[in-house]
Amino acid sequence: MSSTKDIERHGEHHHLTVIRDGRDPTLPANHPVNSLSSTRKLAILCVLTYAGFLANFRAIGGAFGVSPAKIPNTIGYNLLGFAVGPLFWNPLSKTIGRRTVYLMGSVLFIPCAVWMALSPSYTVFCAARVVAGLISSWSQTVPPATIADIFVKDVHGSKMSMFAVGVVIAPPIAPIFCGLVVTYHPWPVLFWIITGMACFQLALFFLIVPETLWVEDESGATSEAPPPAIIRSGSNIEAEVDAKASEHHFEHSPVRTAPHVRSGHIGVLWYPWQRPAEFLHIFLSPITTLRFISITIPSIYYGSIFAWSVGMTIVFPQKFEGGPNGIKLIPMGAMFLAFGIGGLLGKWSGGIVGDKTVSYLERRMGYRLPEHRLWALLPILPFMFAGCILCGVTVDHNLHYMGFLFGGALFYFCLSSATGILQTYVLEGYLSQSLDTQAVFVFWKSMWGFAVAFFAYDWGLNSSFTKEYATQGALATGVGALICALFIAKGYEIRKWQGMPVNPK
Repeated sequence: MSSTKDIERHGEHHHLTVIRDGRDPTLPANHPVNSLSSTRKLAILCVLTYAGFLANFRAIGGAFGVSPAKIPNTIGYNLLGFAVGPLFWNPLSKTIGRRTVYLMGSVLFIPCAVWMALSPSYTVFCAARVVAGLISSWSQTVPPATIADIFVKDVHGSKMSMFAVGVVIAPPIAPIFCGLVVTYHPWPVLFWIITGMACFQLALFFLIVPETLWVEDESGATSEAPPPAIIRSGSNIEAEVDAKASEHHFEHSPVRTAPHVRSGHIGVLWYPWQRPAEFLHIFLSPITTLRFISITIPSIYYGSIFAWSVGMTIVFPQKFEGGPNGIKLIPMGAMFLAFGIGGLLGKWSGGIVGDKTVSYLERRMGYRLPEHRLWALLPILPFMFAGCILCGVTVDHNLHYMGFLFGGALFYFCLSSATGILQTYVLEGYLSQSLDTQAVFVFWKSMWGFAVAFFAYDWGLNSSFTKEYATQGALATGVGALICALFIAKGYEIRKWQGMPVNPK
């Protein structure tokens, strides 16, 4: 018994050492996981988070002579571009590299921001928003692949959560920014500022973010692993190597001491014009990824709760700006910060708690599964319902607007937690196809967000806001619990049945 406990303590010590060191002894020394310092990795993650923030910083132009209800629809048009854009960016990221995509996308987004600033009509502005969504959609799918490139798997959840924070809190922060600008300046100034932010983004990627696409040498040669002070306990990546995937990772058994690993290099895999047929196959691979149940079902569910959060940002200003509450534009924008604070706090629950849950279950059970992460989602599901109910009751009974803010902040806390948990679960479920899984995740998120902009407010008017939010909360909680139960119980078998890479238990 004592011997078993000693082994467990030794394994846990090694496990924690790997996390602190941030290196993987089963990968070559020149692999991004091992070659980049912790400081450089943190800087890269900050740049990726900024990119996700900027793409979701949906400043809304006005003064087009349309009703206020139509202005939020431009959010939907932007998300429509998000939904289909990864079909273009992902194949490029898999072949010519991540850095090239970051630089190309950042350059192309600048004229889009100028186009929005110079839009003479609502129609032209909406068209610009769609194109801007297409151009900036790389910021939703390629960064998770980079995170998988440079970090050991033990911290994927917390790093993905940090990236997701930028995506989640940008919409709540945008209103205060917009309110401050349009109160003192014409609305196009918003997009001139965003143009400047886009230029800053380009500079950050150029100066800080290196190429991280790992290309395994075809010769099959091996190289020395970095000299680690520990032996890794616990699997690093629960995925088989896909020979045609651009992300080359390695499966690990519970204890691995490989002195030699397959060699490789960082750089271009090949150029699209060299292998057009194979490039077409990669182009279509996100569509074929839709067939995987463990990827598509959680993504559809997450898209729905993301849509409910977008709906809150649409309903709140239309119900509480002006009128008997007398909330002015700038204070109204400032109140959205409550949602942002909730989203920021949710990072801890979704990322850190998710990682610790997986690590704990791995030590207890002796093997690691992506489904272990879903246990961290279960405790937060009831709070989604509570937040929604509070929002609906506040509107229908003309209660103080602080009730809506508190309910919205609670829901955003849960949304941020769910983002870190579900996006990482989808990522780890087929890690060698991380770009494709993230494209599916973003597609459903964006399509839900596109649709909700057109019915969120009318739904409450036609029935009641209490019924609307009760329905949303019940779906978020009930469906979420069913999905967690299904995949915790049968996720491994489902992935194995569909031919996805799995490790033996």
